[in-house]
Amino acid sequence: MLAIACLAAALASTGCLIGPDHCDPGAPFLPHWSRPLPEGLTDEPNDSVAWWTKFNDPVLSEMMVRTAQQNLTLGQAYERIAEARAQRAIARGGLFPDFFMDMSYSRIKSSNNGSPIGLTFQTPSFNYWSASLVDASWEIDVWGAVRRNLQAANADIDVAIEDHNAILVSLQGDVGANYVQARTLQHRILIAQRNVQLQRQSLQIAETKLEAGTVSKLDVYQARSNLYSTESLIPSLRQNLDIAYNRLAVLQGMPPQDLTNEVMGARQLFKIPDNIAVGLPIEIIRQRPDIRMAERQLAAQASRIGVAMADMLPRFTLNGTLGVNATSIDQWFTGDSLAYNFGPTARWNVLSFGRVWGNIEFQRARWRELVNNYQQTVLEASEEVENAMISYRFTQVRADQLYKAVEAAQGASAISEVQYEGGIIPFQTLLDAQRFQADLEDQYVAARGDTYTSLVNLYKALGGGWQEPFASGNLGADENPLGELQLDPQTMLPGPDAAGANPLAPDNPVPPMAPGEAIPPPMIIPQPMN
Repeated sequence: MLAIACLAAALASTGCLIGPDHCDPGAPFLPHWSRPLPEGLTDEPNDSVAWWTKFNDPVLSEMMVRTAQQNLTLGQAYERIAEARAQRAIARGGLFPDFFMDMSYSRIKSSNNGSPIGLTFQTPSFNYWSASLVDASWEIDVWGAVRRNLQAANADIDVAIEDHNAILVSLQGDVGANYVQARTLQHRILIAQRNVQLQRQSLQIAETKLEAGTVSKLDVYQARSNLYSTESLIPSLRQNLDIAYNRLAVLQGMPPQDLTNEVMGARQLFKIPDNIAVGLPIEIIRQRPDIRMAERQLAAQASRIGVAMADMLPRFTLNGTLGVNATSIDQWFTGDSLAYNFGPTARWNVLSFGRVWGNIEFQRARWRELVNNYQQTVLEASEEVENAMISYRFTQVRADQLYKAVEAAQGASAISEVQYEGGIIPFQTLLDAQRFQADLEDQYVAARGDTYTSLVNLYKALGGGWQEPFASGNLGADENPLGELQLDPQTMLPGPDAAGANPLAPDNPVPPMAPGEAIPPPMIIPQPMN
């Protein structure tokens, strides 16, 4: 008996592994990026691990940490890892015998009337006590089906881990993009509020001229129309800002809420790093969780082909039982009550009417599908990075051009105001200049927001951030506090209104005009033009 068990163990340990081994399926990618890198990007090994720490923004870093700790979608992915590990424990159990113990009692009585040829029993009824101390069954893994199944289970754990990482990368990108959107909307609201104040000043000038009889009511109506049009922009911006707040809250695992006290404080967006290392295309394959997950899915499927192929071959099982049987429980502990049976069995599904071959072909087709999925994932990842770099480049160009346009528009607006007060130009010309300035300033801030969003999307496309999800950046003594929200170092902001209210507070959508209130300086101080 012991010899047979040892032989079975030897067969299981030295048996073959039927089916294909996992191999690199190959991926279509270029050794270098298809276009020259935009200014500020380098092909040095990418540094997208905990990329948000490079911005030295304590609010953003805190949100990233909270998202990694509290996001419920991420929590679901974490539990899927636990599920996969439990499935591996189940698969690993197939390598070992199953052991059972059971006990039974029966009261047996034979029928005298049912006995053949009228025979009767001297003991028409009796007790029957039975106990199996060891009831074992072990399917020997001769062809490696159990080991292939264990390989697949191990790969499934990797799939679950990479799925968790991919969700984390996506969430980090969403937090970054919504944070940029919130900051951009804050800035656009401040610009709109400042332009409202400037247009109120123009309305006062028109009303003063009307009282003096130097202009008609047309100028006043035009000034009011311009003012109300600008004021109407603020509720829409406020709506989008509150939506961004709600999204940021939910991403951090909190109920939708107003994050004014957390996100506001009138701070500017983080400074874009001077140099951003994006690495080479091959690094995407090593780093992006979705590519790593696709490769692990392929490895798991290769092992499942072997599991299916093992059904073509016979299965060998060792069965054994050691126990006691007696008509009285007192006799259990005597040698005569000992009973056992032990021996191998073989089972071969020689006629399955295509079920086995059908399953094998299904698993092979599934493997080929996953090869295409892996290669497509690599292609789409490369496309995503390339598109993110293109977007980052051209949003920068657009923002730079709009900045020049804002400078020119502010100069034209300032000259128009002086000329209108001097009676040189009609009021419509002044209104057009102010409206054009307000529109360009809003476009410029939105374009700057697009540049920041493109940068966040680039880091997201590179696939980093999952390696150090709780990194908080340089928030110690060396932290560089963010300055007041501004377009550039020379930009100035409107301060609180006459009542001292925060211009971005939800209950103060448009600052009231107080008698004698000073108009804040322009958002962008024009520079002398050559």
